This record gives sequence, C-alpha cells and structure tokens, in this order.
Amino acid sequence: MTSDEIKKKIDDLQKRTDAVATKKAQFGGQLQAKKEELASLIKEIKTAGYDPKTLVGERDKAKAELEQMLGEYESDLTKTETAFSAYEKK
Repeated sequence: MTSDEIKKKIDDLQKRTDAVATKKAQFGGQLQAKKEELASLIKEIKTAGYDPKTLVGERDKAKAELEQMLGEYESDLTKTETAFSAYEKK
C-alpha cells in the first residue's frame, strides 16, 4: 500500500471506530434505561406485597382459583335456572 492508501485506510478505520463507539454509548444508555425501568417494576411489585421470584407461580395459583370459582358459580347458576324452570312448569 502507498502512504496515501494507508492514510485513507486509517481514516476509514477511525470513522468506523467512532461510529461503533457512538452506537455503543447509545446502547449503553438504552440498557441503563431498561435496568432502571426493571428496578422500578421490581420495587412496585414488592410494594404491592409480592415476591418477583414467585410472581408467575402466584399468578397461576390465582388464575386456577378464579377458574374454580367461576366453575362453581356457573354450577350454582345452572341449578338455580333449573329450579326456576321446574317451578314455572308447575
């Protein structure tokens, strides 16, 4: 390579290095923002009285309980509807 080609190569590499450094700084800022957002969510979850580590399990348990309650309610409602239907036929 000639000295001009070497200079051009160095300039190109420097521009690319600067671009990468800029992107790295941007990603670092985005990462920090996400970390802060996550920390805020964890604090909110803990303030609500939940443990973030068991939150999925607690959600699943609450969902199962709700589904059971809905089933019981539907069963009771069906019994009541049947009783009214039987009474109205008399």
